[in-house]
Amino acid sequence: MKQVEDLIAGALAEGRVELSEIESKQILEAVGVASTLPHPARSADEAVEIAARIGFPVVLKVISPDVSHKSDVGGVALNLASEAQVREAFAGIRRGLAERRADARFEGVSVQKMAAAAAGLEMLAGILWDKQFGPMVVVGLGGTLVEILGDIAMRLAPFELREARAMIGELKGAALLRGVRGASPADAESLAALLVKLSKLAQRYPQIREMDLNPVVVYPDGLMVLDARAALAAPDQRTADESERLKRRAVRLENLKQGFRPRVVAVIGDKRMGNYLWLRAQAHFTGKLYSVQIDPNEISGIEAMGITNYARLADIPDQVDYAIVAVPRPVAPRVLGDCIAKGVRCVTFFTSGFAETGEELGIKLEGELRTIALASDIALVGPNCMGLYNPAVGLCSFPDQKVGEAGDVCFISQSGTHAINFSMQAAARGVKVNKAASIGNAIVLEAADYIDTMADDPATRMIGMYIEGVRDGRRLFESLKRAAARFPVAVWKGGATEAGARATFSHTGSLATSAAVWRAAVRQSGAVAVDNLDSMLDAVELFIRGRRVTGRRVGLVAMTGGQSVIITDTFAAAGLEVPTLSASSYEELKSFFNIIGGSYRNPLDAGGTIGMGQEQGSNLVRILEILERDRAIDAIVMEIATGLRGVRWAEHEEELTGLLDRLQDFNLRRAKPFAVVLHPAHIETIVARAKELARARGLVVFDSFERAARALGVAADYWMGRAANST
Repeated sequence: MKQVEDLIAGALAEGRVELSEIESKQILEAVGVASTLPHPARSADEAVEIAARIGFPVVLKVISPDVSHKSDVGGVALNLASEAQVREAFAGIRRGLAERRADARFEGVSVQKMAAAAAGLEMLAGILWDKQFGPMVVVGLGGTLVEILGDIAMRLAPFELREARAMIGELKGAALLRGVRGASPADAESLAALLVKLSKLAQRYPQIREMDLNPVVVYPDGLMVLDARAALAAPDQRTADESERLKRRAVRLENLKQGFRPRVVAVIGDKRMGNYLWLRAQAHFTGKLYSVQIDPNEISGIEAMGITNYARLADIPDQVDYAIVAVPRPVAPRVLGDCIAKGVRCVTFFTSGFAETGEELGIKLEGELRTIALASDIALVGPNCMGLYNPAVGLCSFPDQKVGEAGDVCFISQSGTHAINFSMQAAARGVKVNKAASIGNAIVLEAADYIDTMADDPATRMIGMYIEGVRDGRRLFESLKRAAARFPVAVWKGGATEAGARATFSHTGSLATSAAVWRAAVRQSGAVAVDNLDSMLDAVELFIRGRRVTGRRVGLVAMTGGQSVIITDTFAAAGLEVPTLSASSYEELKSFFNIIGGSYRNPLDAGGTIGMGQEQGSNLVRILEILERDRAIDAIVMEIATGLRGVRWAEHEEELTGLLDRLQDFNLRRAKPFAVVLHPAHIETIVARAKELARARGLVVFDSFERAARALGVAADYWMGRAANST
């Protein structure tokens, strides 16, 4: 599009980074977007002549390279119906600019036909450039209240119509497009087509760093852009050879894979003060383990553990696949150089005190580490992290982690604490970890590299991640998208608030980006978002142990009726439905259900009918099978009464196991997702044993209906989104 290229090049050549409304609309016209193309007028006489030619009523807007928001300086005059009104408006706009912005240059006004905005819905659309994720497109309710309403949706560019329609559907005001209170529906398809055009414009011309179309009036048939402005910047230039960079990254990823399955590990700098944390963590490592320590006061303690120590890494006789470094930060760059000289393929730096401190020395030392690593093929994990975990080979990042059995869930975390807590709590739920990585400041290998490495493992069935920030958000997005097309990926974003973003920087020195951009990137990639560690673990358990959630309608079986309204609200808040059952289900339930103190509406108050789950007849299974057959239900959640019956389980475990055996039998035969709720109540130890027995029988277990609702909502988002993406 030569016209677009010439407009952008001309502005940049003149040293201008803002395009005028006329230039912005010329770009839109060039890509097939209808707008009220204005005509410039440098005098009142010229404005009158143009108005007479294009026809009244008209709009006048100030032209000034120093003003972005024209209405702020009184620079807009609407619905001018005569020559006299045009002359008066021209003078008023000139006077208003001089009074409100004396430093701003006045270059005349633009004159355009007054569009019939009242007949359509005012929307906002545009392009913005995120420093991590690159070009993005935004849509929302427009007009003068856009900042107040804040109702927007975003996507990374480029995208097609399906994604544009989804953006529009996410708006709280989407119902307005469908027509409310007798208003005609607006042409949402034209708006979706506009968003696609903007996405391709943003991709093709990275010089466009911002484009604001507000308002875009969407009529029952078509749309019109009434105002537009654009900001430019010279595109970033890569200085390194791209093919060489990609080749080196491929080698690093192979080295990272070797780091996860090392034959020889060296721990550098472990000390008695830390109770030899890293050496103890490798107590069950299946390969060779060496120590590197020069302090004679430490060596005796190391050798007492039966571990061979060397004063220099170079003295180790074997090829070292993976090194764990716990040395003071000033010597970290020198130790990294030693690792490269030795041919170590992967190295973790537990050492902290780098850019996350915000201090000059820490930033300088981190820069040195990054420069040294990037000049080699070494896979550098961290710094400021706990490193790699692979239970299959006994490679641990903490002494108490479970080893010996390969799993199918992977976890990536910029927090070492979250990585360790996830691995331990997942094991307690019977979820087996395949690999985990605590990646800290991620100065060389980023989250995308770990996603790609874990996704390449055929044993992986799910990836979870805790992330605070990235350098290359676009690459993260592409990695998430590839992985999520094959299996569930759950993302927990730290630093979602302003205060959290400050803590994020002090924790990992990450480059944070706005919560809205993160939400858009995760949603568009096909991954799903969770809010905390409990939500992550709940989602993982449901994804790994449960059936696919292909719909949002849930059948609920509770033991008491008092909580029914709250339960229903809880599931609705998670984007789920608690629907009325089918007529045939009600007919069958009516034949045996005890409605004295109970109800067979959804949620079912079934305690009296099934003896709080302890009746030995067929009522419990019968209720579950009715819900399984009912086409109005997509998933089933059942509460097991703990507060009312759980105390007996301590001495009468057979009552619990009998119930769980019946639920296991149903669970093996059903096709719909099924989960049970076991609230800790006032008997946490007893309920913990109940959860263990339930999970051993393959049941999905949640602590509460609230947590079940969140997990089912997340699973529905993933599986239904994946189905939509495949059509």
